[in-house]
Amino acid sequence: MNLFTKSKNNCTQCDEKFSNHDDLVKHVRKVHHHTIVKCTECGKEFIHEKHRLEHFRKEHKEKKMRDRNLKNLFKHKK
Repeated sequence: MNLFTKSKNNCTQCDEKFSNHDDLVKHVRKVHHHTIVKCTECGKEFIHEKHRLEHFRKEHKEKKMRDRNLKNLFKHKK
């Protein structure tokens, strides 16, 4: 387990810890009044833009590339 995984549900403003991501987002929205950024593909909410970008690259961009590569493998010649 890397450092990011261990602390990904910890509030960076007050060091409060949460068991899941959704509880952390609710806490930050309610207690610290931060703007929450959403993934344009799936709607998942993030506190920091860097985490949204990391999520997008990992979850959506790689999937699109895999789908595109699979599509090219089965492309028929005319």
